[in-house]
Amino acid sequence: MKKILFAIFVLFLLVIGYGLVTVWLDDSYVPDAECASDSSIAGTVMRLNVPGEFSDDAVQRSFEVRVPEGYREDTPVPLLVWFSPGGGSDRVASVPPVVDFHTFLVVAIPYSDHKLPRLAIKAGEEQINAFWKYEAPMLAYLRYRFPNISQHVRIAAGFSSGAHLVGSGIDLDWQGFTDFFTAFVLHEGGYGPKMHFFGIRSEHKLLVTYGTQKGYRSYGKVVARKMKHAGIHPTIITLPRTTHAMTQESMDAIREWIEQTVLP
Repeated sequence: MKKILFAIFVLFLLVIGYGLVTVWLDDSYVPDAECASDSSIAGTVMRLNVPGEFSDDAVQRSFEVRVPEGYREDTPVPLLVWFSPGGGSDRVASVPPVVDFHTFLVVAIPYSDHKLPRLAIKAGEEQINAFWKYEAPMLAYLRYRFPNISQHVRIAAGFSSGAHLVGSGIDLDWQGFTDFFTAFVLHEGGYGPKMHFFGIRSEHKLLVTYGTQKGYRSYGKVVARKMKHAGIHPTIITLPRTTHAMTQESMDAIREWIEQTVLP
């Protein structure tokens, strides 16, 4: 009897061990976080860590995504990718309410080592292109994790440093940037190394906003003028009660433009 019980116990261990090995070796197995259901991620902020296969270097990349309350995998979801001022941020809390967070997938993309895009632009194309080399794998992973991102509403927006980064992406026509996003918002910035904005296409929607409060000289005004010289005609909204800041006036203006111009 003891031998029979021992044999059953050994068989049980073999079965469990085989199951674990099968999980470890099966390429189709993914962690629970990647298998989350619609209901479990809707209305939550997720931190995504980009797997190594999405880049050609060993740099660790992570960023936050806020999933809207009504999210469903079988329904297209509009996208806002936000590029923050200063040294950037990977936190959704840094994103101003320029869209309805209850319906948009909202993403905060950081900068490598909190570097400033404005200084990289002055240093030349190689330096600012390094920003996109760092950020492109994050956007690629986002598209992999959320294949139902809307084909028609994909907004890249930024303020100050963030606007300079968006402007550089447009100026240098970054692959995976200008051919992915459908609309661009540049608030109080938008410089690029060449200021030719080669990436803008006829189907793109483009907004430039800047403050005009008395005594203030804005980056955005220069960007608007350079775009005009390059034959680009964005929507321009001037903000009489704003300087170099993301004010309520600017947030209201950007949100109204998105709702009236970008959303179907």
